[in-house]
Amino acid sequence: MTVVLATGGNRGIGHAIVRSLCSRIPDATVVVGCRSREIAAESVEELRAQGLRVDGLALTITDDASIREAVSTVEGKYGRLDVLVNNAGAVPVPKSQELEELRSNWAEGLDCLLTSPMLVTKAFIPLLRKSEWGRVIMVSTARGSLTRNRALDMPPSQHWMYDCSKAALNLAMIEFRNSEVREIPQEKDRITFWAASPGHCRTGFNGFRGTKDPLEGAEVVSRLLASRRAEIPSGTFWECEYGNFQQIPW
Repeated sequence: MTVVLATGGNRGIGHAIVRSLCSRIPDATVVVGCRSREIAAESVEELRAQGLRVDGLALTITDDASIREAVSTVEGKYGRLDVLVNNAGAVPVPKSQELEELRSNWAEGLDCLLTSPMLVTKAFIPLLRKSEWGRVIMVSTARGSLTRNRALDMPPSQHWMYDCSKAALNLAMIEFRNSEVREIPQEKDRITFWAASPGHCRTGFNGFRGTKDPLEGAEVVSRLLASRRAEIPSGTFWECEYGNFQQIPW
């Protein structure tokens, strides 16, 4: 059995990732991370009614006590974690362009979109090391590509903080990969780290104006997890657009 934890798995891209992985990895139990036990229970009931093999977990990624409790729960129930999909996140919108409001908005956003997935990953590393092959996927965005932004390949951004947080999250993913290589060189492939861009999907985040169905966005995560060990290098950044599974330039 492959134990997968997807944070923010009760709606949007996260919900699509859960559904996709349940169908694409037959032996998987996908643990749906939600902000509360009540939300987790509702999500699990809905997904099990569709015949999917899921479990629920209360996990508020911005709450350290919640992270510790979630790690303890997964350890007690499964003894390890095979895959962590860091998907949860929210983009607070500033109420004004006043400096104080923008500073508060950026602090709140970066805590949720960068610091929290980094700390969730750090907390689960011991359980990922207990897996025969641990994998971590940071759900990022192509807007985190400095190359594409510098070339003006992306439409104008409405959320600079969001784009900056994802560029930094990509670097955090590489730092995790480098840390594993340096700390445990004899087991440098024990955990693989990737960043993945689902693309412009129709979700509540963009008022459902995206160009892709969320299940299409989940495809990049499914492709990564369907790969064989060492087939896709650790510390790389991927997308699946127009049927092409491809690496994104930094």
